[in-house]
Amino acid sequence: MARQFNQKKIIHVVFCHYTSDICGGSDRSLFDIVTSLSRERFHATVILKTGDPMAEKYREAGIEVFQVSLMSPRRTRHIVKFIPFFINYWPSVFRIAWIIRSIKADVVHVNTSLNLQSAMAAKLAFKPLVWHVREIGQNTLLDKMIQRLVCLLATHTIANSLSVADTLRQCGKSLIVILNGIDLSEYKDIPTHHLVRQHLNIQPYQPIVTIIGLLEPGKGQHVLIEAVPLVLKYHPTTQFLIVGGSAVNKPEYEIELKSRCQELGIDKNVIFTGIRNDIPSILADSNMLILTSITPESFGRTIIEAMAANRPVIATAAGGPLETVINGETGWLVPPNNPQALANKIGYLISNPELAHEMGSKGKKRAFNEFSLERLIKEMELLFEKIVTKKLT
Repeated sequence: MARQFNQKKIIHVVFCHYTSDICGGSDRSLFDIVTSLSRERFHATVILKTGDPMAEKYREAGIEVFQVSLMSPRRTRHIVKFIPFFINYWPSVFRIAWIIRSIKADVVHVNTSLNLQSAMAAKLAFKPLVWHVREIGQNTLLDKMIQRLVCLLATHTIANSLSVADTLRQCGKSLIVILNGIDLSEYKDIPTHHLVRQHLNIQPYQPIVTIIGLLEPGKGQHVLIEAVPLVLKYHPTTQFLIVGGSAVNKPEYEIELKSRCQELGIDKNVIFTGIRNDIPSILADSNMLILTSITPESFGRTIIEAMAANRPVIATAAGGPLETVINGETGWLVPPNNPQALANKIGYLISNPELAHEMGSKGKKRAFNEFSLERLIKEMELLFEKIVTKKLT
């Protein structure tokens, strides 16, 4: 019966996501999965938060989209701030459960650990739940409660890195590690036109140090800014690119970063580019990528993009980067929240371009061998088929 199923049955997977940051890593990773599944074997539907800017991108890719009012349980000690979440919780659960049942989904995939409504809706709809966890908990009471809930409700729990899996060992046999994968097709032939340098009026002799990601305190862009004067002391022509837009719930952080640049007198050396759609070109014109997260990254997809672009990486030695960056070979790992250590490594790579090139070459080989989107999609498809086949046999 399983063989007959695999030949004829198209598996209907509904993907549920609650955030609304168009440049967020979890948003981009889910989009890659949904749009890359085999259309001959899978039918994908997406349930998003009302107002999610990714909705139009999904529709342009031919994916059916439903939008539901969703709220996240806030990471706060003030119980009053949970009240809107509790008010919204059950209406959104019932709405999502109704959608899941009405479209006759075979499997429900919930993206990120904070989408509690969709997970509960999957159980109410009596559908297998694949819960894709992309966060490392901070050992708070809320995090522990969510991790326990994940293990209780999920048919299968996916951790996108070994670091995430370490926080979910209580899930037992339902826990699977599927390392993140990224579409690297744009990096096979790295751009050489230097349009970014020309557009930003940066000369060929000026080193470019780049950081990419949402502007929020946890990403630690402020750590890089504190390191900038230390780098400029020995490499005064260096330019720093801060690529990304403000997180929807932290708009004040970008203002604080720019204000600090003015206080330090480095605003001419630091360029805030905003959200960019030409990341391969930015990395091609950069000398290195920096990741300065002060809370552990579950994975850090920009690291893989930089390695694929033949660029060395300097990243915080915590979480996902411990698995992706080979210290001393594809880049450097530095202590969290340590501007001096960060500045030392940046300066060392600027002073040793041959080493930077060697690290970049090793990183590119590693990115394509270990972190391709093709590998990720193959593992996801096998999991969905296993779940639905087991259900029917």
